[in-house]
Amino acid sequence: MVRGIRCIVCPLMLAPLVVLALATTAHAGPPPVLLGTADGFALLAGSTITNTGDSVINGDVGLHPGTAVTGFPPGIVNGALHITDAVAMQAKTDLTTAYLDAAGRPLSATAPPDIGGQTLVAGIYRTGSVPSLGLTGNLTLDAQGDPRAVFIFQVESTLVSATDSSVSLINGAQACNVYWQVGSSATLGTRTAFKGTILALTSVSVNDGVTVDGRLLARNGAVTLINDRISRSQCAPGISPGTGTGGGTPQFGLYRRGGIDTASGPDRKGPVVTITGVPARTARNFTVGVRVRDRAGIKTESVSVYLDGRLVKRTSRTRFKVKINVRGLRVGRHRLTVVARDRAGNRQTVTRRRFTRRAPKSPVPHFTG
Repeated sequence: MVRGIRCIVCPLMLAPLVVLALATTAHAGPPPVLLGTADGFALLAGSTITNTGDSVINGDVGLHPGTAVTGFPPGIVNGALHITDAVAMQAKTDLTTAYLDAAGRPLSATAPPDIGGQTLVAGIYRTGSVPSLGLTGNLTLDAQGDPRAVFIFQVESTLVSATDSSVSLINGAQACNVYWQVGSSATLGTRTAFKGTILALTSVSVNDGVTVDGRLLARNGAVTLINDRISRSQCAPGISPGTGTGGGTPQFGLYRRGGIDTASGPDRKGPVVTITGVPARTARNFTVGVRVRDRAGIKTESVSVYLDGRLVKRTSRTRFKVKINVRGLRVGRHRLTVVARDRAGNRQTVTRRRFTRRAPKSPVPHFTG
């Protein structure tokens, strides 16, 4: 009977498909964090750059809006110096966008308080109940044969490496595809051998004898060095960060339209963010409304709200409200940023609104006679 006939060759025919599926799954991972013009810098800071001893910097050095760069010489810079110029200002703007991108990515796993002694594959790792991340000993990053594998570490507070700690790359992993988003400051202990780009909200402090294959990028604070060697990481020829094609510096994949920065990708439309309730000037607390819609019908993965670069809310809801405490802010201009990312995994929208915190009115004196 026909129903009794067994397919002898079916397993052989299906085997290559199974292997292909497994290989595709194993190499799946997040897209890279595009640094824009900040890609060319080995050091980038906001307030000061200070060096002690014979540090060597292989790559450009930038500072904005600060003006104080000390310790060169005796330190050596094998690259250009951009101190409070238009190049440094643009690099700082691109750094902010890259920082928010890295901070807003949906996590793959929760990192332990100390990642020393671990072997990790490509993915996005976020600190858990302990907001700081430590590195004691050696961390191994395994690309599993994929030179495009991307590793992103989201650190809510501080990143601290112990003396003689290290990051090792195996099976094709590249320092150009490793990113450390740090919500406060990073400190690299004496003789640490570090890999990857640090994107710190505040500062980066590097102790004696540290080597870095990557970048030290501090948005608002200082970068300090002591007899260190910092080399801007570059991907192997023919492989740009996370793409697998093309060499050299990756282009910043953002175009600007109607006040919204939108990252390019297969989903060309991406989420649309609407922000309401932001006053032009105020001395009082206020509440903003946020609504996220995806015209391509892709569900929202995460929505993050930042005030002057500091995370104030993260949710997967598409409509919500956030209270902004103005009374704790300095007088002057402030920036509210919403980063929405869809479940396609390669699409985000960054929407910005600005407001001015004005000084409260002084009470009118009343005199009694």
